[in-house]
Amino acid sequence: MVRLQLSLMLVFMLFAGSEMRGAEKGPLDANTIKVALHTNTAEENGFIDRVLALVDRHVLPLDMVESTFLWARKKPHNKFQYFKRGLILRAQQQGIGL
Repeated sequence: MVRLQLSLMLVFMLFAGSEMRGAEKGPLDANTIKVALHTNTAEENGFIDRVLALVDRHVLPLDMVESTFLWARKKPHNKFQYFKRGLILRAQQQGIGL
């Protein structure tokens, strides 16, 4: 039982460490977002491209996109839909139309 607990703790620590290393890389790129959120259509890919263009033009805050991405990525299904709807709602609260 103790071995199992230690093993689980080690796996958790390794996973948490990889998450931290991933966050240190810097801003997300379109391909990373598309792969992680399992986009399937040109419309979904276009939404990601449009969002990142707004970030580049400083219309949409990068931290809002990143935090919404990290939240949506943890969902078991429909990750892109969570990302899209969550980001639209959060942007509306800031007066930004998507």
